[in-house]
Amino acid sequence: MKLKILKDKYAVVKLPTNYVVPDSVLKLDFFNLVRTPDELSLIIKENITFNYKEFNYEDNWKIFRFVDILNFNLKGILDGVINPLSNNNISIFSFSTYNTDYVMFKSYDENKVVTILNKNNYEFVE
Repeated sequence: MKLKILKDKYAVVKLPTNYVVPDSVLKLDFFNLVRTPDELSLIIKENITFNYKEFNYEDNWKIFRFVDILNFNLKGILDGVINPLSNNNISIFSFSTYNTDYVMFKSYDENKVVTILNKNNYEFVE
């Protein structure tokens, strides 16, 4: 299966539950926003003008995604990448869209992630 590493670094931000997300964030080309009754979380590129550092955050993340559109009937897709990474003490954070899954990992683990997943029959593409 083919994977692609996104070029930027990202931050995971915990916003106040009543926070009104500015239009400037909603107009970005890439972000992930999840609101529940208990929290509001944002995944955003580190190099943008939104000052996420005024909130609780965890930065220095990289992201890879599955290149193919993943059918909802597929089973174990995330397990196939999460288990080998977990077995090698690499922390991940994942999220999904309608078409595919995204897996975040600390940027300092990038070479290890590629090596481990290549050994597990995953191919990284540009």
